[in-house]
Amino acid sequence: MPDNFIDFCLTHGRTRLYGPKQYLYFPGDEGNTLYFLLSGRIRLYLMGEFNEKIIRVLSPPVFFPEIVLDGRPYPHAALSMEETEVLALNRDTLIHFIERNPSSLWGFYKMLALDLRRSYRQIRNLSIGDARLRLGAKLYALAHVHGQQTPKGILITIPLSATELAGMCSLARESVSRILSELKDSNLIEIEKKNITVSDPQKLSQWIHDRSARSHSSSEQDQ
Repeated sequence: MPDNFIDFCLTHGRTRLYGPKQYLYFPGDEGNTLYFLLSGRIRLYLMGEFNEKIIRVLSPPVFFPEIVLDGRPYPHAALSMEETEVLALNRDTLIHFIERNPSSLWGFYKMLALDLRRSYRQIRNLSIGDARLRLGAKLYALAHVHGQQTPKGILITIPLSATELAGMCSLARESVSRILSELKDSNLIEIEKKNITVSDPQKLSQWIHDRSARSHSSSEQDQ
C-alpha cells in the first residue's frame, strides 16, 4: 500500500485489542469496517448449523475482509486465535479516501486477485476425492504460509487440532487423525500435541505429486 494510504489509516483508524477466541464479527453483521491485522492471528470461517468450515488463517500484515468494499454484510466470521491487535477503519471513510485517491485501488485489486486464486486452489483441492491428498496439500500450504524453520523441519506455527484440520479440508475428524498417523509413520511430519512439523517440504511435495498422479491415472481408467 502507498505511504499516503498507510498514513491515512493510522490517522483515521482505531486500534482494537482482542483476547484469544474473541469474535470480531459474525456472518450477516453489517459490513462497515475494514481491519488491518497488526499482531496475532485471525481465523475466518463459515458457520453452519452443525459444523464450521475454516476458510483461512491470517497472519500480519494483512487487511480483511477485502469484500467489505461492496457494502454488503460479512459472509463469514472472524475469530482471534490468540492475543490480537487490529486497526479498524470505517468503510465509508475508506471509500471517501479511495474516491480522492483512485490509484490506491491497485492494492485492493491485488489482494482480491490473490484471495480469488486461493479460493480456486481450495475448490480444486476440495474437489479431489482422495482424503490423503487433500490433507497433504493443506499441510504443505500451511507450512509455506505459516511455517518457521527449525532443526526438525518446517514448524506450522498455528497450533491445529485434528478437528480444525478436518474443518479446513472438509473431512471427518477420524479420517484426519488416521492420515496424520500415516504421514507421521512415513516420516513426512512430526506431531507434538497440536504442533505439526513438516520434516521435509520437498518430500511432502513429491508425495503429493505422486499421489495426485496415481489418483489422476485411476480416474482415467474408471472412465
